[in-house]
Amino acid sequence: MPPQLSIVIPCFNEEQSLPACVDGVARYAASKPAGSIEVVLVDDGSTDGTWATITRLLQGRAGWRAVRLISNRGSHVALRCAYRHTTGEQVVNLPVDLQDPISNIDRFREAMEQQGADAVLAVRQTRADGWFAESTSRLYHGAMHLVHLRNVPIEGTSQFLLTRRVVDQINAFDDRGFTLEGFLASAPLKLAIIWYDREAAVGRVSRWTLARKIQHALNTILSFSNVPIRALSLLGAAVALAGLAYAVFVFARFALFGGGATGWPSLMTAVLVLGGLNLLALGLIGEYMWRILDETRRRPLYQVADRIE
Repeated sequence: MPPQLSIVIPCFNEEQSLPACVDGVARYAASKPAGSIEVVLVDDGSTDGTWATITRLLQGRAGWRAVRLISNRGSHVALRCAYRHTTGEQVVNLPVDLQDPISNIDRFREAMEQQGADAVLAVRQTRADGWFAESTSRLYHGAMHLVHLRNVPIEGTSQFLLTRRVVDQINAFDDRGFTLEGFLASAPLKLAIIWYDREAAVGRVSRWTLARKIQHALNTILSFSNVPIRALSLLGAAVALAGLAYAVFVFARFALFGGGATGWPSLMTAVLVLGGLNLLALGLIGEYMWRILDETRRRPLYQVADRIE
């Protein structure tokens, strides 16, 4: 009989944080019926002693397993790997630093049962991550709403409880641009929300650099919405119509009043605007072309170096 709940924990260079996390999860699992909880940890290509720490901490723990990836692939790929190694009827993710606390799990399960939801999102009512993290998060989720990916609130989420059916749907995806927020924001799922206050991770520096955030945002928007390329097409059509209208205006003025159209500034403005639009279009098309190339290579999403069953 499968466990009722799988807890998945992605790890990258978490040698120091792991003992407290594993201890907290072990206490939570001990408070539940025997065999009802399984835990899956994924070492996302750590370069410190994370795997040795996992190996030591998992000794003698029934229902715990771990996977080690050859190289760092990012937290969302690590989560997808963990999902593929779960067997529970429900699956929840947990950060090693416990910024999204273990106490959310029971609230998740209660909301799922009461509302009959496919997925329950923990949405940050307040967060103590600093103005930069909060601003970029709101900008990211605001951009998602702008391209009609609106199931996830603009306050953002990074922890969620999923049913086995939803996890199986996620496991069916194999594309590299897949993001969990994009899937949850676009899939026809019945969602429930719990609100919580996110505490600061004292002494911890986020590994979500600005470059990684931009790449993640591009993956979400370009993989789950056709709004950018459609908007660019409509903008191109609008500029073409405006140019045609201006040409008609210039010809009519010449026919009626004589004289030519003067103006080096107006000519340069038109050239710069059209040139900028062309570069924007080429850049966006290039993003799509790169994704097509990346998918056609059929390279593995991740490679496993070791396992603890």
